[in-house]
Amino acid sequence: MRGHRDFQRLWAGLAVSQLGSAVGGVALPIVAVTVVDASTFQISLLAAFTAVTTALLAFPMGSYVEFKRKRPVMIAADIARFASLGSIPLAGLFHSLTFAHLCVVAVINATCAIAFSGAAQAHLKALVSPDRLVDANGRLESTNWLRMSVGPSLGGALVGFLSALGTLLIDAVSFLVSALAIRLIKLPEPAPPVRDTQRSRRSELAGGLHFVWGHPTLRKMLISWVCFTGAIALSGPVTTVFYLRDLHFTAFEYGLLMGLPSLGGFFGARLTRRMVDRLGPVRTLWWASMLRGPWNFLIPLATPGLFGVVQCGVGFFGLLFFAAMANSTMSSYRQLATPDHFMARVSTLWSFATTVAQPLFILAGGLLATQLGSRPTLLISTALVCATALLLPRHEQGGEQDRPAVTGVDRQTPESAVESPPGG
Repeated sequence: MRGHRDFQRLWAGLAVSQLGSAVGGVALPIVAVTVVDASTFQISLLAAFTAVTTALLAFPMGSYVEFKRKRPVMIAADIARFASLGSIPLAGLFHSLTFAHLCVVAVINATCAIAFSGAAQAHLKALVSPDRLVDANGRLESTNWLRMSVGPSLGGALVGFLSALGTLLIDAVSFLVSALAIRLIKLPEPAPPVRDTQRSRRSELAGGLHFVWGHPTLRKMLISWVCFTGAIALSGPVTTVFYLRDLHFTAFEYGLLMGLPSLGGFFGARLTRRMVDRLGPVRTLWWASMLRGPWNFLIPLATPGLFGVVQCGVGFFGLLFFAAMANSTMSSYRQLATPDHFMARVSTLWSFATTVAQPLFILAGGLLATQLGSRPTLLISTALVCATALLLPRHEQGGEQDRPAVTGVDRQTPESAVESPPGG
């Protein structure tokens, strides 16, 4: 992607807004507790609004974005998030901030995030040629993992320096910077797909699901992805209890384990293109998925002390290294295998499936930990993570040999990538 100025503008805008969101993710709960004096239930309710909004609006928003020009949608979503987040410190300045206000902002941000994500995935395919798509997704994925590593620590420092309300203002401004970066993209945007007036509204909303379910490789990828993110969600709260209560890690050690291993995701994403060039997309995805799970066994087998901290850090680093490689490969394959008139709906389908599945797995994790304890629950979660790789195809469906998804695709006729897709 070197020398591709338009992609670099998109990448810069996304990086700034992602880092701002990571900072804001630390500040918002602090504002709810210290400024609004929200209860524990209200804090949980605030987090739930995001999940519920995504579950309810993913399909309608995907259908809406599909038939619009993508850059104006992305810019409008960024400006709306700037305005909504900026209203929080403004209301706090006049001592009029309420819990209801925070809930409205959470819903607006979740809605805009769905629209922005769907538009960005579709626009990336139009902005970047097929032979550069894997590299582009690797760079975006690496930035996301770097944000996870640096963002929370930076957010905590900014809250201490500027206060939580001031930190949210920085989060708001990051979306304005993102909108400006997208506005500076010079390559003319292609016309959006034309809505088929003969199709029913229900058929249009479910178009992404019907396409994925009819595509052998994408169907297996979706099922595996939902199970993988669910297995990770199952272990999330249990891991916190295991670190702090069972292994007696300090708050500092816990913070390191939550942030530093995310660098594994950064490095894994940056190596994706080389692996796809060597193995092809389907085999890269299969091998990365097979190798990500076993590392996680180091965590439930850890013991208290410094060696246990290092053991958990190495296990988490290895998991994220191969998970990022798998995620980058899957995103690139999905974009190349999906025709333009389904891009936004397929992207939001992934968000919807993840959002609906994760709370169910989190609940199951809590029940298992109550009955079995933290360590056995984490062992079960890791076994599930390993099993999700077995749901993926190892080779091209239909008996063809695997080949890189970045070759042999006609950019002017993306439908050809679906009629004879690389991997299906």
